[in-house]
Amino acid sequence: MTDRIITVTLNPAIDVTYRVDALRVGETVRVPQVRSRAGGKGVNVAAVVNALGGNGFALALTMTAEPDEFRTGLEELGIAHRLVPALASVRRTVAVVAEDGTTTMLQENGAPACDGAEAVITGALQDELEAGAGAVVISGSVPHGLHPAVPARLARLCAEFGVPVITDVSGPALRAAADSGAVLMPNSDELAELVGGARTLHDLVAGGAPAVVATAGADGAVAATADGTWQARPAEVVTGNPTGAGDAAAAALALHLAAGRDVDWPAALADVVATSASAVLRPVAGEIDLGARTRWIALTTVKETR
Repeated sequence: MTDRIITVTLNPAIDVTYRVDALRVGETVRVPQVRSRAGGKGVNVAAVVNALGGNGFALALTMTAEPDEFRTGLEELGIAHRLVPALASVRRTVAVVAEDGTTTMLQENGAPACDGAEAVITGALQDELEAGAGAVVISGSVPHGLHPAVPARLARLCAEFGVPVITDVSGPALRAAADSGAVLMPNSDELAELVGGARTLHDLVAGGAPAVVATAGADGAVAATADGTWQARPAEVVTGNPTGAGDAAAAALALHLAAGRDVDWPAALADVVATSASAVLRPVAGEIDLGARTRWIALTTVKETR
C-alpha cells in the first residue's frame, strides 16, 4: 500500500494564531506573537501526515484571483497540492491563545463556491485516486454554494476505488456521510447530535460506516467497528492550543488505514489519542510534538468495552 494520503479541504483558510497574556473582552489586548499559515482542517491533516513520515497531499478549493495567498502558504509549508479555483476569497480563522491555554476561535464562514465547483473537485479527486492513494481524509466545513452531501459523494467515489476514507465533518454533512462507506470521525458534541435518541455507535456501523472513531479531548477517544469497541485514555492531561488536535488524530488514523485492511484498532486508537495530545503542545494547528507522541503512545491506556 502507498503512504500517500489525500486530504480534501472544501473551505480552506488562512489560519492566524494570536498569543496573548489574557483575552479581556471589551479592552485593548496587545498581541506580542502572531503566526499565520495556510490552513483548513485538511491542510492541517496533510501537514501532520508529513511530520509522521507519510506523504500528505492537499486537494482543496482556492480563490479565483491572484495573488493567491493560500497557494503561496501551501508552497511555504512544503505540502504537495492540487488546487481548484472556485472561491472569490479564502477566509481567515483567528485563534486567540492565552497564557493559561484558554483558546478563543473566531471563524469566518468564507466565500461561497462558484457554480460547477462540485464537478471540478470531483474530477480532480478522481484523477488523484487514479494516481494512487493509501487513504483519503475529507474534513472541515462545506462552503455555501456546495450541497452538504458533497463530502458523502466524494467518500463514495473513494469507495469505488477501494480506497479507505475518513470524513471529519459536522452537521448536515456528517449526517449525509453516515452511510457513505467512510470511517466517521466526529468529536463528542458532533457524535451526540448524530446518534441522538436510541441510536448507538454500533447502529452507525450497521448502517454502513466501517468504523466510528469519536474523539473526546482530554477523555481520549472511542472506536467502534463490527469486530468490537475500544476506549483509549491519554497518558496525562495536556494544556495548550487544542485547535488542531482533531486534525492530528485524523492524520494518525489515516496512516493506519493506509497500511492495510487488517487495522490493529487498539494500536491505531492509542496512536490517535497520543498524536492528538501532542498537537495541543504546539502553538499552531498542523504541528505535533513528535517526542511527546512517541512517549505517550506506549503509555496510552486502551480497553475493549464490547
